[in-house]
Amino acid sequence: MYYLNYYYFFYFIIIFFILNLILVLAALDHFIMVLIFLDLLLLTTILLLVIISSLSNSVAGYNYALLILAVAAADTALGLGLFVLYFKATGSVSI
Repeated sequence: MYYLNYYYFFYFIIIFFILNLILVLAALDHFIMVLIFLDLLLLTTILLLVIISSLSNSVAGYNYALLILAVAAADTALGLGLFVLYFKATGSVSI
């Protein structure tokens, strides 16, 4: 039986989280980009919670992951609504 080493996933998630955090801080003047990077931050947090809960055989991580997924969906809906509002006001999609 093959044993999957989860440490590689931890390293990838930590690097991706730090990269997204740097990108959020670099793109503070572009609101839509900040929302996109915040969604990616939330998704990396969900991945981390799912891996930790699968390692510890706990259901709490899955519950928190569903809660964070609902927050990320609301964030995406807000960003899409603002994008449509911007398109209606200006007539172009170039930000």
